[in-house]
Amino acid sequence: MSEAESRRGHIATDAYSGVDFFDRVRSVAGGALMASGAAAAVGSLLDWVTITPPPKVRPAFRNMDLEGVKASQPFSGLEAGDGWWVIGAGVVMILTAGLLIVRRRSLYAWIALLAAMVMGGITFADFRAIGDLGSGLSRRMDIVGQARPALGITLVAAAALVGIVAAGAGIAASPRTDT
Repeated sequence: MSEAESRRGHIATDAYSGVDFFDRVRSVAGGALMASGAAAAVGSLLDWVTITPPPKVRPAFRNMDLEGVKASQPFSGLEAGDGWWVIGAGVVMILTAGLLIVRRRSLYAWIALLAAMVMGGITFADFRAIGDLGSGLSRRMDIVGQARPALGITLVAAAALVGIVAAGAGIAASPRTDT
């Protein structure tokens, strides 16, 4: 059987369809960057810290007026102040992802990589500062009780990691322009 006979009834796979492998990778990277930017913006609106109240005071210490100490309320990234920077980096990631898909230049992937690194740096610094009562985050929010990371900061950290990987894929899939 000849090659022409074996292809009869099948779609020609060797015809140029106008979309190559690198265009597909760039589109997937752009979609991942857009999703990461949106996830980071949503994560900064959610709780970053959950706080369990301090243990009850033993009866011998009740007359020392320690009963009035209440646990702090959980707070979001916006209330901590760093969530605004994360939202800004997320918006930059969304915009550069769209430009990466449309304009096909690695510059936009580099900008998205920078935004993802800023987002990750802020998030991981705050993530480490949650349990440390001497940190700036704990002092700003006046944390009383046992503080633990919540869903919002975890979502932002995951979005930053996905953003870094997707930006790297966008850089690798973009054509090099020598001017």
